[in-house]
Amino acid sequence: MSKGKKSFILHKDSLTVLDELSDEEAGKLFKAIKSFQCGEEVELDSLTRIAFHPFKAQFERDLESYATVVERNKLNGAKGGRPKKQSKAKQTEEKQNNPVGFSETKEKQTKPRKADSDSDSDSDSDSDSDSEKKLPMPAKAGNDVLEIFNYWKEVMKKNNSASLNKKRDTAIKGRLKEGYTVEQIKQAVLGCSMTPHNMGQNDNGKRYDDIELICRNGCNLERFAGNATNQPELEHKDPFQISAESDWHKGDLGL
Repeated sequence: MSKGKKSFILHKDSLTVLDELSDEEAGKLFKAIKSFQCGEEVELDSLTRIAFHPFKAQFERDLESYATVVERNKLNGAKGGRPKKQSKAKQTEEKQNNPVGFSETKEKQTKPRKADSDSDSDSDSDSDSDSEKKLPMPAKAGNDVLEIFNYWKEVMKKNNSASLNKKRDTAIKGRLKEGYTVEQIKQAVLGCSMTPHNMGQNDNGKRYDDIELICRNGCNLERFAGNATNQPELEHKDPFQISAESDWHKGDLGL
């Protein structure tokens, strides 16, 4: 935990994972959170490490934001902080010299200003519109995609050869645009890892665990998310899984 930081935030949507844990497992999770915030080393079992991962990612983002604010405050302090207020005598003197409050000198005020032409008005309007169009878009969506992809790699124990290709990127972004949260997609990844058939316990002995498959559509996502709570039977094979196998053999997926 960053020095000087006395508190941290827990988001409500992250706490849904507690519904899937026993009291003992939940206790291990909160001890892991406490150890992380206090800068202590802790060894985690596989389930606790997976459950702790979204909390850890959030804490690290919050620490980065906190460090940015601290650094900005240091820079402002080095510059002298806020500008000092003028003394009342100085303010009274300025009002006497310029009672109307104009910043222009008397010489400039005596000269009539030319009326703004239509071309000037149009030019200003056009330039304002152009500047608004060129404002950079926030990068939150891209960060969310990368966070989800890295979580999938960790849960599924993928090596560095697994890349965020166009299919995977498109599938993840598609579900985010539909309103699914980062935590809901992570829960679907966890649910897939708890589905025996998709983890290789099937007639073909192959794993069907690609993030593109998990995020291919809302139906897939919700089905796997449900498996995180209710683990399916080993012999269970539904039309969704058969379809996934078919796509895999056609080369539609790939690691």
